[in-house]
Amino acid sequence: MHRLTSYVPDRDWDVPVDDPRIRHDLVPDDPATLPPQMKAYPGGLEVLPLPRDLPDPGVSATAVLAGVAAPARPLDAAQLGRILFLGAGVVRSGERNGRRILFRASGSAGARFPLEVYVSARNVAGVPDAVYWYDAVEHALVRIGPAAEGTATTLVVTGVPWRTGWRYAERGWRHLYWDAGTLLAQLWAAADSAGLGTRLRSLFPDATVRELVGADGVHEYPLALLSLGDGDPAIRPSKPAAPGDLPEVELPLCTGAQRAGDRDTLGEPWPAGEPLTDVPSSATLDEVIRRRGSQRRMDRSRTLPADLLRWPVAAALRGVPVPHWVAVHGVDDVTPGLYRWPELDKPARAGDLRDELLRVCLNQDLAADAAYVVIAATPAETLDDRGYRDAQLAAGIVEGRLHLAAYALGAGASGMTFVDSDVPALLGEPGELATLLFTCVGVPEYRSRPGGGPGDPVAVRMVVPRLTDS
Repeated sequence: MHRLTSYVPDRDWDVPVDDPRIRHDLVPDDPATLPPQMKAYPGGLEVLPLPRDLPDPGVSATAVLAGVAAPARPLDAAQLGRILFLGAGVVRSGERNGRRILFRASGSAGARFPLEVYVSARNVAGVPDAVYWYDAVEHALVRIGPAAEGTATTLVVTGVPWRTGWRYAERGWRHLYWDAGTLLAQLWAAADSAGLGTRLRSLFPDATVRELVGADGVHEYPLALLSLGDGDPAIRPSKPAAPGDLPEVELPLCTGAQRAGDRDTLGEPWPAGEPLTDVPSSATLDEVIRRRGSQRRMDRSRTLPADLLRWPVAAALRGVPVPHWVAVHGVDDVTPGLYRWPELDKPARAGDLRDELLRVCLNQDLAADAAYVVIAATPAETLDDRGYRDAQLAAGIVEGRLHLAAYALGAGASGMTFVDSDVPALLGEPGELATLLFTCVGVPEYRSRPGGGPGDPVAVRMVVPRLTDS
């Protein structure tokens, strides 16, 4: 999967690899095959509207990202709706090629949002115990199955490979995990800000969870679980869920990669990481998420203070063991060059890397205009099939936290793709390095309009990123 979906300098990103495991009969960005932005269910299923007045706990975004414990609040329909909305809610809408585009609260490459969110509810005030699909447009729960065994209400994030494969082909499988990570970063933060004792798991019995949410394992499959509390996750179905409708377009390489990592056990939760002692002031998490956007243009002429590098990266990597590097372009009192986190006193490579980052990132100007670029990568030989999934997810979570930290402190951020084969030389690492994700952080050239509330997305115009001619 990694090799066949890697970009190389002598092949355009949208040209498929000459390999029989790659589909060559699909045209990227073909309007005729554009997948719907959300799953669909037949009429007749019970629908539970969620309260649209969201109960903001008033906890600062920086306190949540630092791991400061928040007072516990009751888990009721309003609080559950708040968590779902701050992760997967529709906050903005725009128009592209005559079609309405839904922009979610969390970031997604190309606004594809190849994810669905389900709730296996247990003991949520105002929500009967059952399994639900979250309808982000209506801000409602659609009941798709009876209550599952277990005691802790659990959110299930699934991936829909064709929704992102339509643009990025088989490489879109990586995007499933990157985008799931950015979504989970916000769901996790929203639940933690309400003191709900959130637990993230990426090791779970895949077949059991597929049955729980009605995913077929080909056109949709579960990526992660987020339980609200310390109890036994409610994931053992008493009856298969209603499947819903998705386009039946398969990318066999993606199906094979996903199935190779299938397991039949429930793992331990991810470690939360030690809290940070330094907590800068910021707006509440709810405010920051609504103002967060995917920054498409940054001001190369302006720099960021060193604290806006050190603190956001420390907060983003709290509890995450995946190695990261930082390419510094314009940070006050930090010599331009490449650093391996957390060693910011002496660069591994000193000098201006803007042109090199621009080339490695397919001439997308954000890579050179940002104040710094955070790079996740890990030795490929350390990963098995499930570990590869976890590494991609971890990189997405770091990106999502970086987004929140940057926006909380007045900067901007955006994820970035890359030419895989050029990254080892950039980092001075062996060629078998598995590069995971780039995140650009810098001074915004414009400010995104704050997102709207449930059922009331803000209309926005599309901002086109700058591209340097190759």
